[in-house]
Amino acid sequence: MPEAPRTSEPKPLDGRTVLVVEDNAEIALELAAILEEAGAVIVGPVASVQSAYDQMADRAIETALLDVTLRNNETAFPLADALAALRIPFVFISGQSSALMPPRYRDRAFLNKPYTSEEVVELVLASLRSGTSP
Repeated sequence: MPEAPRTSEPKPLDGRTVLVVEDNAEIALELAAILEEAGAVIVGPVASVQSAYDQMADRAIETALLDVTLRNNETAFPLADALAALRIPFVFISGQSSALMPPRYRDRAFLNKPYTSEEVVELVLASLRSGTSP
């Protein structure tokens, strides 16, 4: 008699759609790999605010990881404002101190570089559970 197929353990982010905005290709691919391993569906990664808007026009997202400082002196703050208005949670990522964040963002979830895979998944899960960024 054939063996019954084994069901895989559910992953913490199974099927959840996450936008990754990161201008460093190596870090962007690493974040995508961490999230995919946790079961997420990745939108992007993208390296600019406009590219993020373009992706959001085509795909519904449930949460986002936003590198604070992007190329050409661009910041992710306009995108954060748009996500907040849409009530889509997000997590900021930066190698700079969270103390340097503008006051209106200091209560938002913040992931310091370098980070662990567990920290990435934990903050994304927390943002999804809250429905808005913690």
